[in-house]
Amino acid sequence: MVKASILIVANSDLLYDQRLQRISSSLRSNGYAIDLLGRLFSKGTSEKTRQDEHLAMWFQKGKLAYLELNFRIFFWLIFRKYDAICSVDLDTLPACWLASRLRGCRLIQDSHEYMAEVPEVASRPLTRWIWHQVAKLFLPSCNLNYTVSASLVEEFRKVYHVDFHLIRNISKRRLGQNEIPYPDGIPKSDFLVFLGAVNMGRGLEELLPILVNRTESLVVLGDGDRMPAVRKLVNELGLDDRVFLPGKVSPEMAAVILKKARVGFNLLTDEGLSYRYSLANKFFDYVQAGIPQVCIAFPEYEILMKEFQVGITCNLNPKDLNSALDYMAITENRLHHIEETAKAALVWNWQEEEKELLRMYDGLFVR
Repeated sequence: MVKASILIVANSDLLYDQRLQRISSSLRSNGYAIDLLGRLFSKGTSEKTRQDEHLAMWFQKGKLAYLELNFRIFFWLIFRKYDAICSVDLDTLPACWLASRLRGCRLIQDSHEYMAEVPEVASRPLTRWIWHQVAKLFLPSCNLNYTVSASLVEEFRKVYHVDFHLIRNISKRRLGQNEIPYPDGIPKSDFLVFLGAVNMGRGLEELLPILVNRTESLVVLGDGDRMPAVRKLVNELGLDDRVFLPGKVSPEMAAVILKKARVGFNLLTDEGLSYRYSLANKFFDYVQAGIPQVCIAFPEYEILMKEFQVGITCNLNPKDLNSALDYMAITENRLHHIEETAKAALVWNWQEEEKELLRMYDGLFVR
């Protein structure tokens, strides 16, 4: 028996959105009928599955893109009936709110980011104000709200006076799964790895110059707005033979590559509270891969490192980054953190985290 039919709406490429893949899979496996609605990006990376739809867009960036996205979402929704609509982040919430009112269904908000505090917005007062107003106007009407970190739970309660639940971006434990073949064109072992979006403030452009006077190789598994600048910087620094940029890879391929890495990097600039209070997918991806990590010294990561020492935290400056690499070059240090990742993987995994997800949804639909 189907507990409820739910449409999850996101301004993202569903093929690579691991959080949505995990959540939708867990809900489907536990009696919910789940469809997903995402965007068709200009690079053509999206792939449609039976339960997924992608909206083609005229505008790819800026305010017109947000307006167009909400118009397209709204007109797609009014011809379909669901028990609930789950809006992912504020950029899809206006259309989902209006459609939920017209169709008489529940509204859920999954906040991946603090939209008013992302780096691209935090320095623009008018845009920042607009996102705050969107949140204050629509969030109180949601039947269920959840976000990715404990810091954001408290921040949203304080700023928007709305209760949020915590569902972290924790990776699945991979037990007994057949690995896909290792890809050509990148090192087979003993390399540094950067996983995730190559966007503003992700720390990659600060890390690359450090490698000039070192011998390590780096594999970047991701793509984004800053990739052209990163490619240019790699060339200017003469790192073409040691920095590998295969772009986005599937979660399954990423898991295979990560297991061969020496150290993973999770770096951010301190631009806006969205980054400072973040808890990235890659933190847990590195844990499940069994590799230590160098992580930015932000609150959520400092707290987790006290529970299991799966790596070290540092600030985003040349001295600290060099010291972190020197530290991880010592075998004894790395082995200690590898042992800690094995312990953490038994606790920090999606199989445990999904229990709270199902408790929330069952509390909303199952009486």
